[in-house]
Order: sequence, then C-alpha cells, then structure tokens
Amino acid sequence: MSSPLPIEQPSTHPFTRVTVVLPWDLDPTLGAFPRTPAEGELLVLETRAKVHALPWHRQKLTLLVSALRHFVEERRAAGFHVEHRVADDYAQGITTFATWARPRSLHVMAPREYAIDARVRALTQALPLTVHDDGGDGGHFLLTRAAFETWAATQKGPLRMDRFYPELRKRLGLLVDAQGKPEGGQWSFDAENREHARGVAVPPIAWFEPDALTKKVMAWVRKVGAWGTLDDDFGWPVTRAQALSWLEHFMRVRLVDFGPYEDAIRSDERFLFHSLLSVPLNLGLLRPEEVARAAAEKYRQGVVSLASAEGFIRQVIGWREFIRGVYWRLMPGLRTANQLEATRPLPDFFWEPERTDLQCLREALSAVRDTGYTHHISRLMVLSNYATLAGLEPRGVSHWFWAAFVDAYEWVELPNVVGMGLFGTAAFTTKPYVASAAYLKRQSGLSAKGRGPKVAKHEAPCARCRYDPDQRVGPEACPFNALYWDFLARHRERLSKNLRMRQMMGTLDRFGPEQVEAIHQTAEAHRATLRPLAPPWTFDEDAG
Repeated sequence: MSSPLPIEQPSTHPFTRVTVVLPWDLDPTLGAFPRTPAEGELLVLETRAKVHALPWHRQKLTLLVSALRHFVEERRAAGFHVEHRVADDYAQGITTFATWARPRSLHVMAPREYAIDARVRALTQALPLTVHDDGGDGGHFLLTRAAFETWAATQKGPLRMDRFYPELRKRLGLLVDAQGKPEGGQWSFDAENREHARGVAVPPIAWFEPDALTKKVMAWVRKVGAWGTLDDDFGWPVTRAQALSWLEHFMRVRLVDFGPYEDAIRSDERFLFHSLLSVPLNLGLLRPEEVARAAAEKYRQGVVSLASAEGFIRQVIGWREFIRGVYWRLMPGLRTANQLEATRPLPDFFWEPERTDLQCLREALSAVRDTGYTHHISRLMVLSNYATLAGLEPRGVSHWFWAAFVDAYEWVELPNVVGMGLFGTAAFTTKPYVASAAYLKRQSGLSAKGRGPKVAKHEAPCARCRYDPDQRVGPEACPFNALYWDFLARHRERLSKNLRMRQMMGTLDRFGPEQVEAIHQTAEAHRATLRPLAPPWTFDEDAG
C-alpha cells in the first residue's frame, strides 16, 4: 500500500482543527469530530503495521478497510476536507502529517487498544494533540474509563457483571419503572432463554451486495490476506445506512425469537436468531444506546417478550460495557493471565477445520473460516470450552479469536477469551465455563435418551458425529466427556473450593479411582492427536 497523497511539501490547505480517524471511529458525532466543514478537517489513517500484525481473516480485513474508505467518501460528500493516508503505524502517520500540514490543533478519540492508546497519548508531549475519552458524553461507550474504575473500586472480590448491569439500566432508564426497579421484577431473564431450536424456522440474514468500492478492496485483500474464505458474496455492512438497515431488520424479524433460542446450537443454521450487530457496533457504525433503546421500544410496543428484549439489552449495555471496563483495568497483565497454567499450543484444526473429527468443533470452526463469525454459544461453550478442557494456552487462543472474528478487537476478545472463556484469571469470573457433551447435546435439541429420532440429523452436530455423547471412556466416547472429567480431576484442589462447582466435584468423587484413570487415559489419547500448525504468520499484539 502506498500513500494516496504526497507528504514531502508543506500543504497549501489551511488546516486548523484536524480530527484523526482510526478504523473503529466511524461515527461523526463522536466528541473529537467537527460538526461542520468550517469547524475542522479529518485525517483518516490506514497503517501497514496493522495489516500485518496478525493473520487477519480476509473478510475482517475487507470489512475494516472498506468501511473506512466508505467513511472517507461520505465525509467528502458532506463537504469535509479529508486527508486519507497510509502510514507505517498510527503514531508515525500522525507525526508525519502534523509536520507536513502544521495544523493549529489535532484531536483523536482515545484508541481502543492498549498499545496504540499508549503511543498516541505519548504524542501529546510534542504535538498539539487532544485525546478525547471514548466513553461518556461524546464517546462511543456509555461510561468513561474513569467512571468504570470508580465503580470497580467499590466492589469486593471479583468484579461481577450482574452488579454492574443494573446501574446502567437505571442510568439510561431502560426497562425500569419510576422508582428505578426492573420491569418484570428482576434484572435478568437469562433462565428463560435456554431453549433448543429444534425444528424452528429461522429467517435469512439480510446480507448486502458488495459495491464497486468494496469489490476493489476485496481484490486487494485476496493478494495480501492470510486466512479465511472471501467469496464474491461478501455481505457485511460497511456504511452507517447499511448498519441501520440491519438494526431495523433484526428488531422487526429476529428479536422476537432471539431470547428463547440465544443459547441454541444448530448444524444447519450458523446464525440462528443472533443479530450480528456487534460487527457494526464495534466499528462505530451503530451506537450502543440506540441499539438498546430500539429493543426496549419493541417490548413497549408488545412486539417481543420481556425476556427477549432484556436478554439482548444485557449483551449490548451490560456485558459489552463491562468487558471494555475490565480490559482497561487489567491491562497489560491480562495478556499473560494463565491461572490454570495451560501450555498446549493451538491445534491445527483451528486454522484448518477439516482436520478435526469432532463435528461440533468442525462446524463452529468452519463457520468462522467461511464468514469470520459464529455466535456466542459456539464461541464460549464449543470453542472456548474445548480450549479450556484441552489445556490450550490462553494467549494463543486469544490471538486466533482476535485474527479470526470480524467483530473482534483486543479490548473485547481478550477479556472474553482469557477471562470468561479459558478462566485465565479470577478477576471477574467465579468459575470455569466448562461442560461435557451433555450440554452440547441438550442445546442442539437431542433427546435425553440419545441421538435418536426427536431431532432431524442435519440439525444437531452430535447426531452427525462419529463420537457418542453418552460415553465417557474408550475410542467411541465424545472427547468432551473425557476432557471434562479429567479437567475436574486435574484441578481438583482449586475447584473443590468453589461453591459453584461443588455438585460436579461430588459426582467426580463418586466415580472411583479405576474410572477416573480410564477417563484420564481416554483424555490423554485425544490430547496426543493434537498437532500445532506453524504458519509463516506474525502475531504482533502491539502493532499499529
């Protein structure tokens, strides 16, 4: 990539107040942005370092670059002077531009990634640069970083989202009465949102046809991209208008069934009723409050149940905001958090799904390879569950999630993967999110008695797998079973102290030494089949 504009000669444009636009700042209402062309100009940066930092999924790279370039076109069409440049990294790009243009002031939203944030803030020592908070009034997030830190400092023990989420609900007046009490008498209806989706008709996703600009980006990505499928039917939203269209479609068509089936797994439906709105949200094409209020309004209109509306809102203003706050509180130590001392490298089938014969893993990993996405239960209870049980090293799993998912950035994937997914830290999770094949079997709609006739075979991964989800030991046993019980046995001392694990530890204790040893041997036999892939890719967390 080469710079679209020369930088050797001083600019003839009279730069005054310049806003630096990073890839996730695609919202012109943010506090750092000029409201009219007369108030200031824009500097939109792409960087070579970021392109090569990780083996980005080709659809992710297409999404980021296309959305950024559409933003450039839209701002120019609105009358703004936009400098669009490619630099070695963001700090170098800002410095070079400031030397060339000599603006009176520079403004930027606080970068959302730790290393970039530190380098950009360091520029304030030499440049007339103001870093605007990315939360609160004028920010993309609902709270400033300082506001989250103030809340966290009042908490005893691990930080808990269920204590954080009600505060935001009350602050925004979402699904609360005049006294600030929750609609329906409780803050969460999670227990009502755990149905399987056996035989349920699922509406199609309203994908978008790539325009000429996106097709141009796709052609470039095919040359430089490292991994992942990029077909001609790339359909992710790359503009604010497309994001709003997706929001409206989800609220009208999918939200009604989102709640009951949000934890379901279906072989024939990769997306089920999930919104996929994290993709435009994390780019800045949508704002969290407008998304949450849209769901609350559907409940007010009687279109959707309280459980569906609340479950969706909890993800948008609860978990998302909580995870962002946790990220900044725990960095940079979160990158190396590994309280279970897991050391196994990432197996090759995470990059090449056909190399695993576990059907649920192959399906989840194939969905990521083909689209850059799979929903939160596949992420947590298939991929992260397996990674935890198999003893995969958290940092390597984090790198894969960051590179592979179109909605992943370090601020969101790292605490989700290392903290919630792999129990690498106890700073905000109270138990490991692990389960045997029984959970996967149940959430795919199989009957309690086996893989039998109550579910169409094409719908349930367990029904199509060569392994038996009802067996714990032997070559036909589902590896999730042996790995699960062996995980409990290996971490018996730690987990026996956990009240939330007491029932399962009691079950383990009733197995007897011979059965525990047989389980261990079955788990070891599976782990022996795992092989890492050594691709010629770099994994630079600080690049950009």
